[in-house]
Order: sequence, then C-alpha cells, then structure tokens
Amino acid sequence: MFRQNAYFFALLLSIILIFSSLNFPFLSKVYGQTPGSPISQEQYDKIKNCTTDLSKKPTPVEYLTYFNCGHVSKDESGRTVRQFTLIVEENQKIPVSYEGHILDAWTFNGTIPGPTIRVTEGDLVRIRVINSNDNSNPHSLHTHSIHHAKNDGVSMGGYPGGAISPGRSFTYEFIAQPYGIYPYHCHVDPIADHINRGLYGMMIIDPKEPRPQMTEMAMLLNGYDLDLDLEGPTKIPPAALFQTIEQDDTEGSNMTDGAISNETSTDANMTDGAISNETGTDANMTDGAISNETGTDANMTHVSSDMQDADEEDNGGEDEVEEEDDGGVDRINEIYTVNGKAFDYMMNPIVTQTGKPYRIYVVNMLEFDLVNSFHLHGAMFDYYTAGTDETSDYSTDIVTLSQGDRGIMEFTYAYPGTYMFHAHQTEFTDLGWMGLFDVRGEPVEPPQEDLT
Repeated sequence: MFRQNAYFFALLLSIILIFSSLNFPFLSKVYGQTPGSPISQEQYDKIKNCTTDLSKKPTPVEYLTYFNCGHVSKDESGRTVRQFTLIVEENQKIPVSYEGHILDAWTFNGTIPGPTIRVTEGDLVRIRVINSNDNSNPHSLHTHSIHHAKNDGVSMGGYPGGAISPGRSFTYEFIAQPYGIYPYHCHVDPIADHINRGLYGMMIIDPKEPRPQMTEMAMLLNGYDLDLDLEGPTKIPPAALFQTIEQDDTEGSNMTDGAISNETSTDANMTDGAISNETGTDANMTDGAISNETGTDANMTHVSSDMQDADEEDNGGEDEVEEEDDGGVDRINEIYTVNGKAFDYMMNPIVTQTGKPYRIYVVNMLEFDLVNSFHLHGAMFDYYTAGTDETSDYSTDIVTLSQGDRGIMEFTYAYPGTYMFHAHQTEFTDLGWMGLFDVRGEPVEPPQEDLT
C-alpha cells in the first residue's frame, strides 16, 4: 500500500513539474508575461517608447514616434497616476507647407497636432489645461472615451471645464477606459474653427496586456482653411427664410421644380430651384442661382447664391466658394496633411525594413470635408477599427474615415523600394496629404494564406 501511494505521489509530482515548464500561448501573449508575473509599468512604458522629454516640441517627422506618457506616480491604492499639462496658445505662427504657408494657429503645447497622450487601461489620468493669459477665447478639452460629465469638456450642464477663460486652468480627471485609440480636441464653439486651427490630438489607451511588439507610429489627418473664419457659432437659419409665399402673391408667376419668385411677371422663367426677386432679363437662371436685387426682405430657400459666380471671377474660377443664406460661407481647405505639414513625409520619407512589422495609430481630424482616407501602396494592412479589439476587422490597402474616426493599421513590406501612402481623394493628395515609405533590405516571401 505504501509503495502504491509513493508511485502515485511521484507521478503527480512529475505531472506538476512538466506542466509548470510548458509555455502556453494563452498564458503568455507576448514577452513571456503570465498572469502570475505581470509586466511592470516601467517595462511597459519602455516598450511603448515613451518620451523622457515631456517639454519637447516635436517636428512632424519626430511626431511620428513621440509618445507622451505623462508624469508617473502611484496613489494610495497603488494605482498608476499619469499627469499631463496642455497649454493653449493662440496666435502661433506655424509653417504648414514647404511653400511658405503660415497658419495663424491655436495650439496645445505649441504644435499641430498636440502631443500624443499615451496611458494604460485602468490608469488614473489627470490632464491640466491652461488657457494662456494672452488668449482672447475660452477653450476646453474633450477626450473621447468613458468619463464623468464634469470631465467631458463641454459647456452643456454648466461644468467649469466646459469653457476655460483666458488666464485660468482646469484639471480633467478620469480612469482610462476602455483601451483603444481616441481623438481629443477643444469643444468650444465654433468647434470646427478650434479644431481647424490646431486644437486637437490623439490619446492612446493601451490594453493591460501589451499588444505584440512592433515599431509604432502616430498619424493624424487634417486640413487647413487658411483664409476664412466662422463668425461665431454655426446657427440654424431663421424659419422665416423658408416660409412659403401667400397664394395671391404668386399668381401669374411661371415657376417649375421648386423655383420661387416674389414677382408676378411671366418673364421670370426659372428652373431647378432658382430664385428671383426681379422681373428683368436677368431673371433667367438655372441650377439654384439666386438674384438678390430686392434686398434682405426677399423670401429665399437654402440654395446657392450668385455671389458664387462673383467670387469665382475674383479668384480666376479656382476656388468654389458657396454663399449661404445665413451669411456664412462654405469652408474650403487649401492644404491637407498628415501630422500637420504638407508633403512632409514625401520630403522626408519614412525608413522601414522588409519583413519587419509596423503599427500605425491613425485618427482623422479633417474638418469641412465629409470623409478622408488612407491608402497604402505595395502592401496590405490588418485594420482594427477604433483599436478596441485585439483581432483585426479585415485586411485591406485602403480605409475610409469620417471625421473623428480612427483605428490601427498593422503591415509588413515584402519587397524593397519607395512606396506612396496617401489619401485616395486626388485633390487631398495634390494639396499635401501624401508621403513615402523608403523600404530597405532584401526581399522576403510575403505570408501565404492557409486555404485549407
């Protein structure tokens, strides 16, 4: 009996020793870390390539790999606390092209975009925003992700952080959750101008377990409307502009397809939504043109103005500016970029190596255009929408992004050479949103899909 028990315990001990020596993938995702031996905050920050120079103003080339992980400490419970300071400055002269274009910018910490803020899920994050005393406008910080309303950075509800007056500051505090890629930006009206002038950036919330290690880059897509400003908040036009005309005022008018006239002459021959307040020969208009001869009392609908033609004549027909009924002007970007400066990664190609994996955190912060896109030449990338999953959504060479949209791209080049990456809207590419990867090394066999 004793001998049988001895054999049993010996066998059990052998099984335990064998299992303890094995390295199971589900227990060790990357770097050999297991639930029993979690990676330290210091090790994780090193893997993230966190900068040690928190006051640096990176150039667009440096910005690719400039990750600001904040001033790190621990609270009473042992939780990691990350503290950041963002200083808002207006009237900053920022070069946005190689042709001498200078933007009268508003910046977080002196750059467009603002610093890439990087934290880990579960960290306590404190971001102090200082609105410089020399500024003329209130500002705020709105971060996408989960947090309390008082830290949302909007004025709705009367929260102090919704509009920080010049010379004042506010500290936004939240637990970083969930992991993913998030834009941050000023949320004071007119929001489009505050973003277009440069008050935006990227926040990366990393998962507690590190993603597979590879070279990482941050890319924010944007544009610049260099010559126009909004005159205060965007407003819904008065309802009176859209009220129908009394029947007795319209008898005898000859209108089709929704045209409106404030005269009764049959000479007002208009089609396709045209509007006229006169009866002369100039009242023959198509495609939504408007004659404003009778002043502001004219009953108008929301269609384009003949001021567009005048503007096109003044600009040689190059700029398509559309005058709106509420006195505003459609916004047009003259320059498009990735990380703030037109053609910067064409003038300074990004050096990569064949067979080496790369990860790009991409955020679209383009205003005044409905969509943007990212097209990679010569390779495919795995795309993780919003970065909130560890399994890619699909493999592609182009992704289309709405305003504020974001994700993670992971790719490897198989063959050396110079490859473009750019917006797949030709206009955006021609106006600055284009770069190059300088891929070096020996060719490698691209991974083959398992079709079994």
